Amino acid sequence: MENWNQLLFTLVQQNPIETAILLFTIFLLAIVWLRLNKMVKIDQLKDKRDATEKAITYADRFTETIIPHLRKYKANVFDLAYYDTSFVSDVKGIHNFRYDYPLTRDQIATREEFHIHNALYNLKTIATGIQHGRVDKEVCCKLFGQEFCEAVEVYYDMILHIRKEDSRAYDQVISLYQDWRRKFTKIKPGKSIEYVPEKRMSENPLSV
Repeated sequence: MENWNQLLFTLVQQNPIETAILLFTIFLLAIVWLRLNKMVKIDQLKDKRDATEKAITYADRFTETIIPHLRKYKANVFDLAYYDTSFVSDVKGIHNFRYDYPLTRDQIATREEFHIHNALYNLKTIATGIQHGRVDKEVCCKLFGQEFCEAVEVYYDMILHIRKEDSRAYDQVISLYQDWRRKFTKIKPGKSIEYVPEKRMSENPLSV
């Protein structure tokens, strides 16, 4: 500190005008930096508020579109891959989204009868918005992350069926699921009806 004082004293003695200009410039730069820093913090707080508000909007949309369908779907479709622990683990969830799960025409028709494509469209739209929009992902996860993961698991066999035609279908849904699923364990609720999946591995998936 003493060295700095000596240097400043020397500069003032030898170049008083230049030193005054230098000190004034440093003072102005300090004021500008403080103001910019304050503006950045204000913008960050605003972005955080906006991202949180968007997260609540996504949660509302999920609650209004996916949750009612999910409950109805689970109550009426009893041959879901979701009920087979060889596909969906209570602890680890799903890891294989490239499996060729065999669905018969009747099973596909039943799922379509309950408007599965509309539900999957809403799920994809929400997932894509979260992945690419300015939304607080962690707030979304806290608000409906567990229900989102359960929806992916319930719709798992139809997601696989659609991905046979388009291997990139629902990539955003799967990516978000894989990101969130490890945060939850024992996500699957108890079932009032014990379903034992049929052994259909040797059947033609498009047979009736």
